Amino acid sequence: MKGRQPTDLLLRCTILDKDGNVTTISGQFKRSDLCTEHRLNPRDLRKIDSRIPNLVPTILVRKEAILVNVLHIRALVKADAVVLFDTYGSADSRLHSVFLYHLEHNLKSKNSGQPYEFRALESILLSVLSALEAEMVFIRNLVGGLLAELEDDIDHDRFKRLLHYSRRLASFQNRAKLVQESLEEVLEQDGDLVAMYLTDKMNGVVRQMEDHEDLEVLLESFAKQVEENVNEAENIQSNVQSTQEIVELILDSNRNALLTLDLKISILTMGIGIGTLVAGVFGMNLRSHFEEHEYMFWIMSAVSMLIAGGFSWSGLHRCGPRLLITHAPHILTSHVPGHVVRNLGSQKSAK
Repeated sequence: MKGRQPTDLLLRCTILDKDGNVTTISGQFKRSDLCTEHRLNPRDLRKIDSRIPNLVPTILVRKEAILVNVLHIRALVKADAVVLFDTYGSADSRLHSVFLYHLEHNLKSKNSGQPYEFRALESILLSVLSALEAEMVFIRNLVGGLLAELEDDIDHDRFKRLLHYSRRLASFQNRAKLVQESLEEVLEQDGDLVAMYLTDKMNGVVRQMEDHEDLEVLLESFAKQVEENVNEAENIQSNVQSTQEIVELILDSNRNALLTLDLKISILTMGIGIGTLVAGVFGMNLRSHFEEHEYMFWIMSAVSMLIAGGFSWSGLHRCGPRLLITHAPHILTSHVPGHVVRNLGSQKSAK
């Protein structure tokens, strides 16, 4: 086995001081030094180390810090400093740069009256909410454009894209729900809410267990906005599922139409075969004395055609040409989107 490299014990961090100024950009720090300086347990760093896969958003409260691991943000918030953790060896992304600029500006603005840690937490949640909203708009445009294309024609490629977008939407919906649950989990714990007043704790101010209204309002505001994204994703997912079901119904109806056509052709073939049976019987080298009559050839030909036509008509009549899809638009109008019903109508008129 390959031994651990010295860089495995290092973390890349960007540090902002109490005035909101960036003192260190992507600096390398040892885990042990970070634990000693910020009075953390080694297991706490596993929650915010971006090299360790951790898909569940968490907001943890410690004695002197708040550990945040939500989507693309991994940070340690204190009463007088903010430590942002970056992936080792990677370049800063545009999203991270925008977040860092907003965080620096928000920490320097002291007119809001909020303590340092709340301004940092607000910037973090704003960045998370912006990322969710941006992805929601992108997925909404993708799905909306595809549904508009499905109004004109339904083909294999578009249906495959619809399934791909549905999986992507389900993944986004799951991540948004996890963010919402992490905020609600903190809101349900009065002890954690009070412990998040790091500035008061540093100044020796003792707060009552129920005295956390400012922080509660802040977190509830973001929780409601995340919930709106979750509800919108659920609505889009519902429309996609309805469209998938109706598209499958249309494809099934086309398959049934092909099976019905095949059955009709088989019935016609069998009818013609019965007609040729009569001709085959009289075509054998046997004497029936019918051949002595002058008009018997035309009579037997007409009888053969009548038998073939009668059997074919009887089989086609019993087959039942009416399909369930001819009544589907009247049944499903109140349960599916309008563009899908128009597709059903166009399928019926084509038949």
